[in-house]
Amino acid sequence: MFTKRFAAAVLALSCSLSFASCGGSESSSSDSAKETTTTTAAAESAADESTEESSAAESEETAESTEESASDSGENTDEERPAYDETKMPGYDASATETVFEFTDAPDSAWGAAFPGFTTPEGASSDDFIDARSLEPDKDVHIKVEFKYTDMTLQMIEEGLTDLHKTQVVIGPCHANGWTKFGSWENPQYLVCDYPAANDLPVDGDWVVKGENVVSKDDEEVWADVFVKDDGFIKITSTDVTSIEFTIPAEAVNQLIEKYSDENKAADPESAFDGILFQLGGSMSVTKVTIDQGNVFLASQIAEAGF
Repeated sequence: MFTKRFAAAVLALSCSLSFASCGGSESSSSDSAKETTTTTAAAESAADESTEESSAAESEETAESTEESASDSGENTDEERPAYDETKMPGYDASATETVFEFTDAPDSAWGAAFPGFTTPEGASSDDFIDARSLEPDKDVHIKVEFKYTDMTLQMIEEGLTDLHKTQVVIGPCHANGWTKFGSWENPQYLVCDYPAANDLPVDGDWVVKGENVVSKDDEEVWADVFVKDDGFIKITSTDVTSIEFTIPAEAVNQLIEKYSDENKAADPESAFDGILFQLGGSMSVTKVTIDQGNVFLASQIAEAGF
């Protein structure tokens, strides 16, 4: 079993992630700098031989200077950030069949993202997510999310001040681009799990929908310990539950990967990304995520590796 641990040195909040050790490649910006230096030296040498070659070298030098200025301003070019190559990612393991992320101090803010944020190569702040480029196309992906309740929530429950019917505890698996939930009424088939789902309850089953909740057909005061609301959030109503599992079908995975296509990049570069993000309803934080595919990476890891 392959385990990768995510190091929080690049994140605003502390989180730990361990990986199998593996050598990485130099960043593409370093490669670009080396090419610039070599070209400049050749141009200076050629200037001693002919005025024509010197003029050409000066033109080339000007073009390179323009590229460097674009790099300094945060603008990315294909030369600066090459196409994603998982075999060059730190921690890549050709034999891996599973990926595990573990966190010690992940966010617990209501309605925020489950993973600590990071700074993009362009200098912008971003919520981290499972990057679709590292997922296998044409294949379902199964995910297990483990979490812990906040101390305040547990204390309030112990003192009888609230319970998980009154206090919202939800996790919404969603697109990183747009935060559309996989199990919402738009495409409920994109979130497959063993929990009763408001959008797909059997007529003669044990559960019925009452308001926003899934309750026993025999006693509406009895709620399912875990169920999927019609908006795609997975709701937890018992502190005995500390993990959830679900599958995102291959069709939805392919849609995530397609966002990185050349066509989408040409049409709208800033929106040419996607992946799997978890939106929290508060009162808990994610501690561990297990994925049934090897060599899956977070967007922050891929950005740090130079892709």
